[in-house]
Order: sequence, then C-alpha cells, then structure tokens
Amino acid sequence: MREENREQISSLREENREQISSLREDTREQIDTLKEDNRQQLETLREENNQQFVNLHKEITEVKIITAKIEGTIQSQAVLTQKIPDLIEKVGELKNWKQIAIVAITAFTSATITWFIRGGNLKP
Repeated sequence: MREENREQISSLREENREQISSLREDTREQIDTLKEDNRQQLETLREENNQQFVNLHKEITEVKIITAKIEGTIQSQAVLTQKIPDLIEKVGELKNWKQIAIVAITAFTSATITWFIRGGNLKP
C-alpha cells in the first residue's frame, strides 16, 4: 500500500508539474498578447498626439499670419488717425458754410476716387 501511495503521489506530482508548466505557458502567451496590445495602443496614441501637435502648429501659424495682417492694417490706418487733428483744425478755421461744403465735397470725392483705385472693396 505504501508503494501504491508513493506511486500515486509521484503520479500526482507529475500531473501537477505538467499542469503548472501548461499554466505557465498559457500565462506567458497571455502576457505576450497583452504586451502586444499595449504596444499597439501606445503607438496609436502616439500617432494621435503627433497629429494633434501638427494641427495645433498649423493653427498657431494661421493665427500669427492673421495677427500680422491685423497689425499691418492698424499701422496703415495710424497715419490716417494722425491726420484727424489737422483736419479738425482746418475745419475750425473755415469761416463760412460755403467753405465747409466745398471741403466736404472735396473729401467725399477724393475718398470715392481712392476707393475706386483700391478696387472698390470695403475691406481695408
């Protein structure tokens, strides 16, 4: 009976070893599968982040271009703004309404001619 018990124990040990070995293999395969899935997800996230950075860079570039255009427009209109006090002074110097009407008509005519020369756009 002892001998049978030893054989059974030995047999059970061998079965346990085989099961453990099989479980180790299965576990390794699962770990490898999870690693590969994680690598793929990480690569996908990297690509998405890179694309978002590229899009942000494009948007920043567009904003810089628009800002430069606005600054150019402001600078070109600054000259006109500086002339306003001179025009007010000249209007103040006018002595009668005939002179005011002549200046207003002249200003309107010159503005219209300038508008046509610039292409007739309402954009600055």
